This record gives sequence, C-alpha cells and structure tokens, in this order.
Amino acid sequence: MFNLSIITCKLVSKMSKLMGHDGSVIGGYYALKIDKNVLKKIKMPKYVIGITGSSGKGSTTELVARILSKNGYKVVYNKNGSNVLNGLASLIINNTKKGKLDADVLLMEMDERYMEGTLKNFDLTHLVVTNITRDQPPRNLHPDFIKSVISKSVKDKVHLIINADDPLVKALSINHKGKLTTYGLDKNNYSVKSKLNNIDAQYCPICHSKLKYKFYQYGHIGCYKCPTGDFERGNVDFLAHNINVTKGYIYINKNKVHLPSNFLYSVYFVTAAYSLCSTLGITNEDIIKVTNDETFKPKRLNVFNFFGRKWQMLASKNENNLSYKQSLDFIVNEKGIKTVVLGFDNSSRRYSENDLSWIWDIDFEELNNKTIDKIVLVGRFKYDMLTRISYTGIPKSKIILIEDLDSELIPTLRKKTKGSIYSCVCFDKEIELKAILKKEGISNE
Repeated sequence: MFNLSIITCKLVSKMSKLMGHDGSVIGGYYALKIDKNVLKKIKMPKYVIGITGSSGKGSTTELVARILSKNGYKVVYNKNGSNVLNGLASLIINNTKKGKLDADVLLMEMDERYMEGTLKNFDLTHLVVTNITRDQPPRNLHPDFIKSVISKSVKDKVHLIINADDPLVKALSINHKGKLTTYGLDKNNYSVKSKLNNIDAQYCPICHSKLKYKFYQYGHIGCYKCPTGDFERGNVDFLAHNINVTKGYIYINKNKVHLPSNFLYSVYFVTAAYSLCSTLGITNEDIIKVTNDETFKPKRLNVFNFFGRKWQMLASKNENNLSYKQSLDFIVNEKGIKTVVLGFDNSSRRYSENDLSWIWDIDFEELNNKTIDKIVLVGRFKYDMLTRISYTGIPKSKIILIEDLDSELIPTLRKKTKGSIYSCVCFDKEIELKAILKKEGISNE
C-alpha cells in the first residue's frame, strides 16, 4: 500500500497541474486515502521545521527557505502555501525517493488550527510560533483555543522558537521541557504606552492577575509583566533593537539587518527567521548576507506606476484585525496625500459563513486623517464597509463606492482622487485589481 500511495500521489499531482490546477493538495488527499500511515513510513531529514501562528508564518517561511538554500542546504518547503495535512502530504510524498525525503531540510508553513492532527503523522525537530491573535473566528474560535491546540501539538523533544512579545505564545513555554529560544522587539517608534483597543490577552496564564505593560507594539503584543512575578516577557535570546522601519533596517543582537519592506510586521518575521537560522548553526554573517539581499521581497508587497502615481498593493488578511491594522498603520505613516482602496468579496476562501464581525474590530478611525484624500470601497461587501466607516467620523465626501470594478475603477481613481494609491484588499480582489491594471498596460515597478 505504501508504494501505491506514493505513486498515486505523484501521478495525481502531475495530472492536476497538466489540467491547469495548482496540484499541491489533491495528491496528498488520495495518498492518505490509500495508506493513512504513509507519512510515518517516510524517512525524514535531520531538520523537520514547522512555522505557525496567526500571521507572518508565510513570510517567515519564505525567508528561512532563502537563507538555508543560500547556505548550501537542500530545502523542501510549501512555497504555494498549502499548509494543512493534505497539502503537506503532497509536499512530502512528491519529494520522496526510495522511501526517503530528498532534502536536508523539510520546512513547512503550518496551519495553527489543524496542527494537532497534522503532527500525528510525523515529528518536528523545530517549531517557530510567530503570534496568536484573533483570526478567522468561525474556524479558529478564539486565541486561547488556538494556544491550547499548539500546546497539545508540541512534544518536549521539539526545539521551540517563540515570539516572547506575545503573552499567549510565551505561555507555551510554561510546560515545555525541551529546548527554548525566544525573540522579541525593543521599544521603537511604533510602540505605544497606553493600552490599545481589542486586546486579546491581558491576564497572567498562571495566577490570572492583570498583566502590566511597559509598552505595546500592537494589540496585546509588547513588553509585559505579571505584578506577582509569576510570568513576564523578560529578556529574549534574539532582540531586534535600534529599529528604523522608515529607513528599512534593524539590529538583531548588535548586527545590522536590512528589512525587505517598511512594515513593523517585517521586523517580526525577519527576527523570527534570524532566530531559527541561528539555532541551526548558520553564522550571523551568512544570515545577514541573505537578509540584506535587495532582491528579496515578501509576497505582500506590490508597487505599480499608475499614470505617474505610485500604487502600492497591500494584501490584507481578512478576519485578522491586528494584521489588517498594521497595513492601515503603514498607509497612515506614509508621507504625502493618499487615496485608499478597501474591499473584499468573501470573508474567507475556506468557508461560506461570511462573518463580518471582524471589520468592527479594526481601527478604521485612523483613516480620519488629513493626508487621506479619498477612501474607495470595492467588492461585494462595500456597503458593510461603508456602514463600518460611517462610525469613524470620516466625512462622507471622502468616500467613493465602486459598483462595477471593470468600468468604474480606473476613471474614478484618475479623475476623482489625488496622491499615491494604497489598496488594502484581500487576495481575491488583488487578483482582479492586477488584471484591470494589466489591461491598461500597467505592471509592477
């Protein structure tokens, strides 16, 4: 059954690609149907690494893969983002030869919700946890539930690399008896002293006293301490300091590192990747050589020349208010007059509930700013977005609704808006926007 499972996976994956599909999931589905234990029978490489969290796992995985590959490791990773069991099974089986994974490193972006079931099929050597925040509530319930799923998935023999700025993530270390590496950010221009709205974690996981914060980075993520001394962020093994997001550089343990984009989130994923690769024995110099390579850009970043105006596309993550807020922070902090395009057709690509409660958790109020010329709403839920934005105090004269994207968007942006354009839309609308720009002969800068 093992050999049949392997052959079936490879054939089905190839056929799927020949038919114009991605082919990254279906092969694993049939392989596991034929032999549910197929993954347990494959000999894994020395390093089997998982990267998980509510956000940032994809960018972290991309950068880690790049660092390891540039340093001579043969890396197999799920570059297409298929991060649940069937997708990971396809990845592993399609790269297996004679019962052995043909790589030095198996690197996997892993869906946090289904980690427990996935890790019944193979063991990790290392696990990076980027953050645990409110994300896709119909699917993930609440952050404490996700924390419990990850906690139950992690065996003591796993080397845990965690973002200690997140108290929910740091809580994973309480009962972990294996190796532990922590990373975090120093205070910077994005840090705030006062408590932010929509905090997902406020209490000590041990004594349940309210945590005291020196500062917040965003949401519940920052520098905290339990007043009884039971729990704290404390000193970290890898500290990002002297952070200058605007100029695009940070220092990690006194080593200057360039950022691939001017987002606070990029500080976190670069620090996470740096921490993991250091634990694997890659030298500071060899890591920095790759992170400072100007050719590396995360998949969230797209810049176009729109008739002499900059158009920057930010791929927002629906149902994750903190991820979305970082995109809004970036837009507001950019210099000059700006037009903002917002919208989506579906809350999620995974289920059909279309719960819209998450848009009320996002601080759209910060767009009530004199540098914002217009807010252009697109997509199936533009009227729901309009209702939400109507509570922000933003003048109605600044809001434009697009009924027909193909015929109205380009002329509206050219004739009725000013300044640089920033679109913060989900993946479905980003594809449409790029197609419209392509028709106009506009491509990436």
